[in-house]
Amino acid sequence: MASRTASGLFEGWAEGSRPFRTLLKREVLRFMRVWMQTIAPTLGTALLYFTVFGIALGSRIQEINGVPYLEYLLPGIALMNVVTGSYMNTSSSVFDAKRERYIDEILISPMSDVQITLAYVLGGTLRGVIVGFGVFLVGVPFVGVSIEHPLMLLLIGALSAFIFSAVGVAAGALSNRIDHISFLTNIVIQPLAFLGGVFYSVDMLPHFLRVATFFNPIFHTVDAARYATLGVSDLNPVPAVAIVFVLAALAFFAAYLAIHRGPNLRS
Repeated sequence: MASRTASGLFEGWAEGSRPFRTLLKREVLRFMRVWMQTIAPTLGTALLYFTVFGIALGSRIQEINGVPYLEYLLPGIALMNVVTGSYMNTSSSVFDAKRERYIDEILISPMSDVQITLAYVLGGTLRGVIVGFGVFLVGVPFVGVSIEHPLMLLLIGALSAFIFSAVGVAAGALSNRIDHISFLTNIVIQPLAFLGGVFYSVDMLPHFLRVATFFNPIFHTVDAARYATLGVSDLNPVPAVAIVFVLAALAFFAAYLAIHRGPNLRS
């Protein structure tokens, strides 16, 4: 019985592999063809952050945890842009597909709901990784930082993009109006990013705010990325990385449920 079930799952996945690749390619081309709107503005914003927060405040805040302030900012700013870029990519894509009703063709294709979810999430993940890499390229000449653990940084960047790409899929599938996506962006995602230790160490906060920060998912991604880049962190890096893995699994499951049972997806 188990072997027949596994065989059926494999055959179902194989049947949907070609449309899966097609949807993934579409998601990648969707943001690559308009890179002046999806990638370039992010790099310009990163330059502004380095100028305003780095140069202006850097003259007053010399270092944090023994690291020059500009260097301390780099991984946090990169991760903040990874989060927002990956979330916006999938939330807008799924919502547009739902609003314009071409989601119907995707849902009746041979793809399973897992494949549909994964194609959207991987497309947003790639955008997030590209944005994060671009921010590092922009920032490194300013700060001259060397990356302590490059493979770990790549892993954390990809997982962070995966998490918020999946959150974007769920948001796009569950939202009934574009206002809902904007609300989540402006009221939830951006405040969590700014309060996620991007510009400061949690050791600088009062006790009650420090405890609250530990419940911020973006903080764990930023802290792990900072350790991978600079070798310093507010938390033990091993539990932080484990938390990021757990968040990735939970976010993907939530995105799958939203695609599988989301309102007004299957009319």
